[in-house]
Amino acid sequence: MASLMAPMAGAFFLLLNSSDFFLYLSTAIIGTCTGAITSVAVSATSELFGTKNFGVNHNVVVSNIPVGSLCFGYFAAFLYQRGAAGSHRCIGPSCYQETFVVWGATCAVGTLLCAVLYARSRSFAGRLPAGVRTPCLVRLANLVGCCQRAPEVSELRA
Repeated sequence: MASLMAPMAGAFFLLLNSSDFFLYLSTAIIGTCTGAITSVAVSATSELFGTKNFGVNHNVVVSNIPVGSLCFGYFAAFLYQRGAAGSHRCIGPSCYQETFVVWGATCAVGTLLCAVLYARSRSFAGRLPAGVRTPCLVRLANLVGCCQRAPEVSELRA
């Protein structure tokens, strides 16, 4: 997921340039990465929380899409209106510069957090017995104790 979020962060910063080329390029990058993240979220949910109550867990994870759209939409509108203070209208990319910086910074922080989670889950997975063959993020959740116990390979085959 971090490898999909990093280009999005860069794309938001590319939007600071007023060129049409960067507008089209950034739109393609953001759209492609967003779609891929939505697809990957299914397997990430099962790796993080296991398959028990998968539907509930997945709906909680993907609920960030409408909530984020609402919050960031209102935030973008607030910054846009603030930029159009005296004239009641704002034209051009300068109206959304702050919004693009905030979105890019948010994606960069998310990328960093994904990379940290990946690194931590790899280090935890290395400490487990060799016979345990569950996804590494389920192992991390089991070690932390926030979810159900991950099934052994023999239990999965039964």
